[in-house]
Amino acid sequence: MPKLATGPIAAITAVSVTAIFLVFGYLAYAQGWLQFSAHADKSADEQLLANEKKSDDDGVNFICEAKYSMPIAELEGPIKKHTEMIAAGLDYKNKAGWYQGEFSISESRKGKLVMQGTKAVVTRPAMFERFGVMITGEQFTLERSTGEFVQTLTIRDGRKVDLIRGYCGKLIRAPF
Repeated sequence: MPKLATGPIAAITAVSVTAIFLVFGYLAYAQGWLQFSAHADKSADEQLLANEKKSDDDGVNFICEAKYSMPIAELEGPIKKHTEMIAAGLDYKNKAGWYQGEFSISESRKGKLVMQGTKAVVTRPAMFERFGVMITGEQFTLERSTGEFVQTLTIRDGRKVDLIRGYCGKLIRAPF
């Protein structure tokens, strides 16, 4: 049976090896590679969802495939249809929302955000003439559970006209 080394060199070697393990262990803990808490029990998917929820607390951006049904000159006249990619955003912290549309709710002129369950409703009062009628308000809704997007104009006589419908997905930016 082999004999273990004893003496000052063996003691220095044991202390050095222990110190190296402690330093690397601390660095791994500081970098988040090792966790000594309840979070260590979570799966990678649960941790990803928790991190995503944290970033969603402030706001979230979407990319949407929008189908326009836009009147050409008058509300009751011929309709031009086309599909376009647009961006939209919800800012939960400031209770605001926007989309890249043709009317008043934009990144620079955000609308008021109200959550109705999983549906985000963003509204903004307006006062402009378009399609031969006076527009008094604009809104869009974004159903978070399905991604359905609907943009609506309110006309002075109380009618509501849907101009844009589509589906949105969360915009994830590349890390570079």
